[in-house]
Amino acid sequence: MYCGIVSIMKSTLYLLFLSSCLEQIYCEGTFTTQPSDETVKKGNNHWFQCDVNGIESDQSLQWFRSGRRLNEEPRITIQSKESGTSSILLITGIIPSDAGQYYCAVVKSSTDEKIASSRTATLVVKSLPSSQYPYCILETIPIIAGSNLKLLCLSEKVVPPVTLDWIYPIDIRYKNTQLVEDGKNISLELSMTAKKQYNGIVFTCKQESTLVQNNYTLCSVGPLNVLYKPDTAVQYASPALPGRETIVFCQTSSNPPVTSYRWLFDPQLSEDEYNIDESGQILKLLNPKIKQTGTNITCVAKNEVGYGSSSVNLHVSYNQVDSEHGSTTYDENRNEFQSKESDIGLSLDVIIIIAAGVVIIIVLVVLVPVYHYCLCRNDNTIIVDSLGKEVTQPEVYYETREGVILRHTVQDRSLPRVPTTEVYGHWRHSTASQVPNDLESHSYTYIDTDND
Repeated sequence: MYCGIVSIMKSTLYLLFLSSCLEQIYCEGTFTTQPSDETVKKGNNHWFQCDVNGIESDQSLQWFRSGRRLNEEPRITIQSKESGTSSILLITGIIPSDAGQYYCAVVKSSTDEKIASSRTATLVVKSLPSSQYPYCILETIPIIAGSNLKLLCLSEKVVPPVTLDWIYPIDIRYKNTQLVEDGKNISLELSMTAKKQYNGIVFTCKQESTLVQNNYTLCSVGPLNVLYKPDTAVQYASPALPGRETIVFCQTSSNPPVTSYRWLFDPQLSEDEYNIDESGQILKLLNPKIKQTGTNITCVAKNEVGYGSSSVNLHVSYNQVDSEHGSTTYDENRNEFQSKESDIGLSLDVIIIIAAGVVIIIVLVVLVPVYHYCLCRNDNTIIVDSLGKEVTQPEVYYETREGVILRHTVQDRSLPRVPTTEVYGHWRHSTASQVPNDLESHSYTYIDTDND
């Protein structure tokens, strides 16, 4: 009985082995042409071919992609020939989503049972990312100085893969970048600690692909709006002069702007010793005293982010300026300045200017009047007549009537003829009358007469 059971088991194992062998022989020997792995550029066309030795009447060749049966679509065409023993799958206008695993199978029509399948072919589609990529995203809003700042550069998974790189407008030492894959997308994350120096700058992401030579596209995020609390600095002219009004200024830098200021004193000053303007940013010490030296003055500035403060120790002393030319001191009791006697040194330029001014004054005040007097005064020329008497020569020339040349007559003088005529022409003769020299207020009379 034991031998019978062993014999039955051997027979069963043999039948199973024979069945497996027959199926394997049938599967491998059925397909004479099978699809092969291919890499295709986006936009091109591609086709797969599948041939079998023979199929039964209730069987057909079907195409599958990633386990799903394919039917004819606008871009997919299935052509069968030779009584269904050959089939071609044509894909036009390849797109990235066409990438996948393709195979053909002998299917029983009545039950959709796969009788045999061809090898699986891998289709790889080479492409550039869509035009909307890269896409830059600012994840941290609002940005506050001191907090973590995170930026994303988003792109698409393609073959060959693109490279993403952040471009920094300033030197950023402490930063972290990480490439993350999520479904059909990839992103380059940039994280750092936000600083007020980053306010107003722009970050740029560069996307490159080896599919097209020198091909790159950019996206940017910014300018960043980094919020930070006020940075303050108290400033004044040190040392302050005793008794003289002193202005103390609270200089600030913040984003957003300062909304309020507050002044603190240690030890406390009385209200009549200082004044604060309407903005609160300017403090006036009305009457500083030497005993107030060392007073701590603090300015506290506030905005929407927080507070910022700065302090300074007041220094009140006499203003002393010593030099080789002199010095100036301030007397607190009399509340006035006194100047010590000292030699005043003048530069060469000042001496030249003073000398030029003196020369101009001399010319205008002295020489011009003298010149005018000498030129215009009524000095008579003294001459002596035949009898030895002095004769005063008048300034105005006087011509006697006897010297006048009348028409057609010639006396002691003659005048040239009128051109192109034989007669003497009419000539204008001028006669001046003389007035006494002592009547300077009188004017001279000028008489013109015509020759007859």
